Amino acid sequence: MEESGGISNKTFTLLILATLNKSGVGDGKITGFVLAPNGTATLTVQTSSSIRFTADTVNFGTGSIDTANGFRNCSLSTVSGTAYANSGCTDFTEVNNGFTVENDGNTNLSVQLRTNQTAIQFIGSSGAMFRWNVTLNESGSCLNNTGFEDVVYPNTTADCSSDTSTSSGCGTIFESVSTSDKIICPRLRFIDNSDALNIDINLTIPEDTPAGVKLAGIIITGTRSPLT
Repeated sequence: MEESGGISNKTFTLLILATLNKSGVGDGKITGFVLAPNGTATLTVQTSSSIRFTADTVNFGTGSIDTANGFRNCSLSTVSGTAYANSGCTDFTEVNNGFTVENDGNTNLSVQLRTNQTAIQFIGSSGAMFRWNVTLNESGSCLNNTGFEDVVYPNTTADCSSDTSTSSGCGTIFESVSTSDKIICPRLRFIDNSDALNIDINLTIPEDTPAGVKLAGIIITGTRSPLT
């Protein structure tokens, strides 16, 4: 461990991994048969509910708090060019993309998100912050329960505006993660080019954080939605 200005300069390795659960998943089979002698063909396309991560790892690499320049916290984010961008850090990798989740089945899905650790459990300090943000990866991907498009959570109307038809202006609002399932999209659509979400991460690492590898997971669950 190095000393800088009388303050310990500890080294951390940060890795966040994504996993998924599936609910109401069909096998996706297509069946067909011909009835003689009339030449009538019948085709049945079975329901298939499926969700996947197309980007499933956020790895900030190894680094430390820049105590030599007076910083007491290191802030890391997968959103660049904002107030949440990396600050007070040394050597960590700049990550410009978070997780991407896609509905690759043929039904709308109600999507829930949770983590396997709180901020304190993940980072190891009572002053740590572990936050997430959800945005649309493709326009029109998420419908709310009243039929409006472009509504995702935790970007709630309380965070943004009274207009529930849009999440415009909410792209850099973060909230603390939850270890319990939280709905982030009531209806994630299955239509190509309108079926994907982004999940970004923001971390705050205080100076009293113990050195070592920090590993957390996020878990996404897609449940077949009865809403079209």
